[in-house]
Amino acid sequence: MKTIIFVIVFTALIVFSCRTVNSTEKTNAENISMENTSKIIGRVVIFGNEPRTDVGIVDTDGIEYAVFPRSVGNELRQLQGNLIEFTVILLDEPQIVGFRGGTVTPIKWEFRQSP
Repeated sequence: MKTIIFVIVFTALIVFSCRTVNSTEKTNAENISMENTSKIIGRVVIFGNEPRTDVGIVDTDGIEYAVFPRSVGNELRQLQGNLIEFTVILLDEPQIVGFRGGTVTPIKWEFRQSP
């Protein structure tokens, strides 16, 4: 009987300890709605120092937005220095703190001509 209880407890510990959820990379479908979609004209900027950097968008008025999820930010890193029109979803809850404009998820972008 002790062996069966030990096996059950040990199995439960293994199952729960192997389950990993990275809350900063998790998108919450309830927070995303088309009502929160907006356009931002700005440039991709990298904030911070290695090894901890965040990708952001600085619009033409100087407002900084964090880009989330990080996979999209990594894709945008290559576009630094270009004026881009972004279609973004404004997230209700900031996923990366310290950005005055909040957190956005870019869903579409196209290059603009610099003025």
